[in-house]
Amino acid sequence: MDQTQIADYLGKKIFSRELKPPGIYVILKNKQIYSVGDYDKLVESNQISPKDAFVYIDSFNNSEDESYNLPVEYLFPLIDVLSIYGVMSSYLAKLGLYNPTYSIYPATGLKYYAVMRLFSDRLVIEIVDINTMATNTGLRKIVMKVLGKDILTQKEISFEQIKRIETKLEKQKLFVGRNLDEVYEIIGMYYEDHYTSLAKDVLAITDAYNQIFQPYRVVYDTKTGRQVLM
Repeated sequence: MDQTQIADYLGKKIFSRELKPPGIYVILKNKQIYSVGDYDKLVESNQISPKDAFVYIDSFNNSEDESYNLPVEYLFPLIDVLSIYGVMSSYLAKLGLYNPTYSIYPATGLKYYAVMRLFSDRLVIEIVDINTMATNTGLRKIVMKVLGKDILTQKEISFEQIKRIETKLEKQKLFVGRNLDEVYEIIGMYYEDHYTSLAKDVLAITDAYNQIFQPYRVVYDTKTGRQVLM
């Protein structure tokens, strides 16, 4: 499946209620979908191989708690607080690393990372190529620096290493000289507090977001199940 087919597949699974956010899931190359916990059990029992993994999915049901219905989660779901951890975890899983406490299991076949955000009236899906994402966010270099020469042989990644990688990723000034905290603040001030003077800043952040992640984005109307613009 390519990104268009993956998005269509996930949308159908959501609307048929076969897939129910929130949760972390893995799609295999044969299109089977498993929760990350069930995926690990199948790998451990040798019923599937880490090479069979294809898409790492991070899903959240915003419709159950409107306090999470924020512009950043709707318009920039790949950088919301939940997704940044998923960005990191999907890449670490692709490297074959393991930390069960943080739901990181070897999944060396992974090609895509997908976020799904279910709102009361919209379903947002964004899909990115993991290698592209790891390179453009600087995550690849961060992991190499944190793990050092052990990156080729290390199997289990520690809590301390995970936190160091996550902190370095969050503090990078990737978005026109701004880190994630600064980006969240600007987006909130523009969309929620109506600071129209920040329009150029938001446009620059949007451009940087699209250049860095190069996401395939699709939005569905939850009442009709049809695609809509934004």
